[in-house]
Amino acid sequence: MNVLDFAMDVERSGIHFYRQMASRTGQDGPRTIFQMVAEDEQKILDRLKEMKRELGPIGREDSGVLDRLSNPFRSPALAKDALALKTDIEAYAYVIGLEEGLCRLFEQASEHETDPAVRDLLKQVALEERRELESLSTIRDFVGAPAEFLAWGEFSNQGEFHNFGRDEG
Repeated sequence: MNVLDFAMDVERSGIHFYRQMASRTGQDGPRTIFQMVAEDEQKILDRLKEMKRELGPIGREDSGVLDRLSNPFRSPALAKDALALKTDIEAYAYVIGLEEGLCRLFEQASEHETDPAVRDLLKQVALEERRELESLSTIRDFVGAPAEFLAWGEFSNQGEFHNFGRDEG
């Protein structure tokens, strides 16, 4: 199976999935997060299309490893789990879990690939997914920071307050 075609199919499925979840959920926080992630998936899809144009024949390489893998967004259980989310933090954790799975999928495919050109292409796709994962993790950490750590000044290191925008001095 063609590496970039497979990756683009995964991204298209992700866009469809996240938009569908955004329209079906009754919670404002998860809806916003699903909409945001759908937009991010579209950006990745656009980068993959551009990569395919730029790489020419290399971008049309096939991988036998991908023939044995399936698109994770085609799992019927995903929607049920996504619709059960109630809070922003739950939604971020859910989406991050999906993105971690995509990263592992492409990284493991690259590890099992024997053709060096295809391996490099799979690594590039994994890198795109890894960037998305890091972005989501950063946002989740920022949103969750006050809920995850709050201590009285006398029980904490005053020098750590800069982590939460309270740098004085």
